[in-house]
Amino acid sequence: MPQVSILMSVYNGMPYLPAAVDSILYQTFQDFTLLIINDGSTDGSAAYLNHLTDPRVEVVHRPHRGLGAALNVGLAMCETEFLARMDADDVALPDRIATQLNFLSQHPEVGTVGSQIAYLGPSGRAGFSPRLPYDHETIYADLLHVRHALCHATIACRTALLKQIGGYRISGCGEDWDMMLRIGEISRLANVDRVLYLYRLHPNSANATKFAEIQVGCAFASHNAKCRAKNCPETTLADFVAARPPQSFWRHMADWLDRYAFTQYRRALLEVLSARELRGYVRLGWAALCSPPRTWQRICRLAPRIHKRGTPRASVPA
Repeated sequence: MPQVSILMSVYNGMPYLPAAVDSILYQTFQDFTLLIINDGSTDGSAAYLNHLTDPRVEVVHRPHRGLGAALNVGLAMCETEFLARMDADDVALPDRIATQLNFLSQHPEVGTVGSQIAYLGPSGRAGFSPRLPYDHETIYADLLHVRHALCHATIACRTALLKQIGGYRISGCGEDWDMMLRIGEISRLANVDRVLYLYRLHPNSANATKFAEIQVGCAFASHNAKCRAKNCPETTLADFVAARPPQSFWRHMADWLDRYAFTQYRRALLEVLSARELRGYVRLGWAALCSPPRTWQRICRLAPRIHKRGTPRASVPA
């Protein structure tokens, strides 16, 4: 039996799906099963997957139910000691799986390990590497305060632990946040302090409405984690949303400005990674002015790594 299952959910993954699959098939570590759940794709993803002949690849086609439900289908099929995640539009660097499995073997107290990431533009140009914490205490505290600390698509974990917590519970935004918090309650979390994963940006990545949904889902996951810590009953998403106090005008405007700054930040990264650097850096500055508490912190983390030796810049299949 292979040592690790690499679990990928696909929903309309073209044209980036082949690059994602190839980045796994050409890993330096080869003892794996690539389990791909086609979650009701309506583009050419199903046809592409049906033509894969590598014996390490297993494809399951199912109606569209969402990411968490698709991953639970895959989790139920996993019998390997380790499980790694992979998104259908990203790229894993060649030694990603080997590095993470070696880390888990050397740190038996760690149940889940992610990695640093770099952003990948539409043309295949990579750069920018936001610094993620690598120790459990900081990662868990950041997750609890709804701060980005562990990239779900980069994780490798012990399969038994993920099954022990019941896999993914929340349907929709926040499902990954909830899972990572629950894993962090029974084992330690970590990040390898190396970029092992290229996270692809799309033009529709800069979507303020989606960002607002993600914020609510992650806040809900955090709320239930705090309830569990106090031995209090968890709440439903509907009750959580209903119980939130009405926003004042100024709070509403601050949240709107934060979402606007988020869209500007993502568009700036896309422009820089699409060779429109001057426009992109100007937009980064504008995003910082629009939401200093969030965006300026991002820029401060990124600035020392931009165009520096050691920042990943690679040409990969688009």
